[in-house]
Amino acid sequence: MTTTAAPGGDSTDPARAEARIRYAVLKDAVTIRTTAECVVESGSARYRLNAGEWTFEASGIHPAAVRYHVFPKTFQPGEEQERDAFLASWRARGYTPEIETFGRLFMTQTGRRFDNREYWVSLSRYEREQEANALVQKLKEEPVWAWVRTERIQPGTCVFSIRGAGKRSTDKLSAPLTLQCAAPFEVVDISGGYWKEHKVNRLFQGPLSIEVGPAGDLEVYGSLPVETYLRGVVPAEMPASWPLEALKAQAVVARSEIYASLAGKYRLEGFDFTALESCRAYAGLAGHTPRTDEAVAATEGMALVYREEFIKAVFSSCCGGWTENNENVWSGPPDPMLRGASDLRVLNNGASPSANLRGWLSSSPDAWCSGDATGYRWQKRYTIQELTKMVNQRHNVGTLTNIREGARGVSGRLKSITITGSAGSVTLDKELAIRQAFGGLPSAMVIIEPASGNAAAGYTFKGGGRGHGVGMCQHGARGMAAAGRGFEAIVARYFQGAAVERTQ
Repeated sequence: MTTTAAPGGDSTDPARAEARIRYAVLKDAVTIRTTAECVVESGSARYRLNAGEWTFEASGIHPAAVRYHVFPKTFQPGEEQERDAFLASWRARGYTPEIETFGRLFMTQTGRRFDNREYWVSLSRYEREQEANALVQKLKEEPVWAWVRTERIQPGTCVFSIRGAGKRSTDKLSAPLTLQCAAPFEVVDISGGYWKEHKVNRLFQGPLSIEVGPAGDLEVYGSLPVETYLRGVVPAEMPASWPLEALKAQAVVARSEIYASLAGKYRLEGFDFTALESCRAYAGLAGHTPRTDEAVAATEGMALVYREEFIKAVFSSCCGGWTENNENVWSGPPDPMLRGASDLRVLNNGASPSANLRGWLSSSPDAWCSGDATGYRWQKRYTIQELTKMVNQRHNVGTLTNIREGARGVSGRLKSITITGSAGSVTLDKELAIRQAFGGLPSAMVIIEPASGNAAAGYTFKGGGRGHGVGMCQHGARGMAAAGRGFEAIVARYFQGAAVERTQ
């Protein structure tokens, strides 16, 4: 089964849920290796390939057709009256709003119901992205905040030729292709990083499909049961050498977030997740380890639940001693499960770091995550020339002249900054954009100030933590597990009010 079809009244048993994953995006050709004979299907045609290395080279590529939705608002189940009134108000203004349902309705074999559906209002749909972005800008004047999502409405096409075993096949195969094999497939030279691009080979369970995407790239997909998927997620997100209770906590948290995100962000594009950190890292079959497999098996089916739905139990490497509110990092309403809180070993009623961030970063208080020697506290210094090069890769401001810090979240993480240069200025309003502007800062829990009090000499970045800081702190989980805390106590610390339930 797949989980990307538009959810309606049909329910999914969490024990049988599968995720459709985009494993790779490649240019012009896909190279695979197998240790057993494989079958390639193209329409009704079937081709057999011996074990070995095979390259599928594409020609005559026509990208997948897409359209662009502009979404100004979402509604939850139970908010149908408010939703319908919202639709009516926009219809009265001449728009043609439609409802797109994201997320899944789950029903366990024992009758437990978890509803993770959301109703997104698609205000208008366009063939060109520029038109969609123009409406987003127009709505800002009202002010209405809106965002754009891509929908794939027609598959891309191409013709494949096959090269391998020292020869090239004369047969021509039309996209999409389906590859089946009793042994795993090794896909060669795929992207292995989100922050820093590098190439890796990954081992994946078949069947695989090779399709043409909207940019004319070749996309490799596969579907996995959630428990199988987790066996490659947990070791990719947390070192297998860490305490077992931390690994169990990671398994529960990742499982919860997977359930909550199925048929979500990428549903209109026909899949659930990528294999990169922007969703969650997936190491493939070769990433499985005995210890992380043990953690997944010991917590099989266990997930975090709040108000009859699976929670989006996100996580990051090191919170720097204090986690952050979700709305200060991403767009969206406050989530009661994702509140910024202290990660100190001894809780107190002291003020949050935002009240005195300089003192907080200088004092390095004893937190569960303070064992992260390189990430708990860090410092970087860049010249104006270095900063100018970094910033202008994304924002054309010219030679950098000033950096002005804006508002901060409860943990002290920057919510906005303004960067000024000889050619203009730009204001960045989200944590990820701030970190990316300066070459990938470890965290937005940072003080940015002129080096030696002189901006001409460059800037110093004094910070704490690694990652966005929302949800579970992985190094904090490690610290608690090392101190004898069990996985249920660990997840309860970071997701207060949620219950751990076994769904199968």
